Amino acid sequence: MNKVVLKEYEGKLLIIDIMLYCMFIVVGFVLLNFPLIDKINPMEYAAPLFYMFAFFSLLAYFLNRKKGDYELLIFGFINVCVASFILIYESYPDCGFILADAVLIYSIANVLNKGYHCGKLLQQRNTNFFIKTAVTVLLLFLGVFVVSSLYTKVEAGSMILGYYFVILGLLSLFEPLMEILMKNQKIEKIMLDFLANETVSDKEKNQTKKVTKKEENKKPIKEVKNHKVNSKTKKSTKK
Repeated sequence: MNKVVLKEYEGKLLIIDIMLYCMFIVVGFVLLNFPLIDKINPMEYAAPLFYMFAFFSLLAYFLNRKKGDYELLIFGFINVCVASFILIYESYPDCGFILADAVLIYSIANVLNKGYHCGKLLQQRNTNFFIKTAVTVLLLFLGVFVVSSLYTKVEAGSMILGYYFVILGLLSLFEPLMEILMKNQKIEKIMLDFLANETVSDKEKNQTKKVTKKEENKKPIKEVKNHKVNSKTKKSTKK
């Protein structure tokens, strides 16, 4: 009975994540398909968008609280910081470059946030480590491409942002969907065995290093002992 309740609870948590990332996809499609969006300066709606993402990210965190997992909380604060950055420099004449700087900060912060939580999952020997690592690497490449495009094509800021939010949402959505797949016992066992082999190999390396260090420390002691024996023999021969 407890296992069934636990599975239902985890399912609700995953649904909250899926709804959050679907919102990014919807916003991206609106930016791509809204006919009048090109006539609006991206700086006018970028800050409210990031504040909206911050609100829903923090809401998802408090509805979806997991012990020791602060990824959504940090993600919400990242959105707040980026939105505030855009508001502060909104009156700057080169708005395209400010938007590119904001997306650059956003991408780096998100990659660092996910990378930190990848390390925590590896320590816990959690099979979700593989999924999160793959998503983090893809988000890194996405950020590099989008930022370089915003610096070179300022006039197409709305379209670039639209594609960015769509792909960001799809990649992030890939994570909870794969978590559902990883609940399969066979797949989970394969991944846990792989992580166990990695930890065993690391332990073996550390043991070999300790053995070599001990041998190195022992060698000079033997030489000193031999030197003392030789000196004693010399004194005895002199007598």
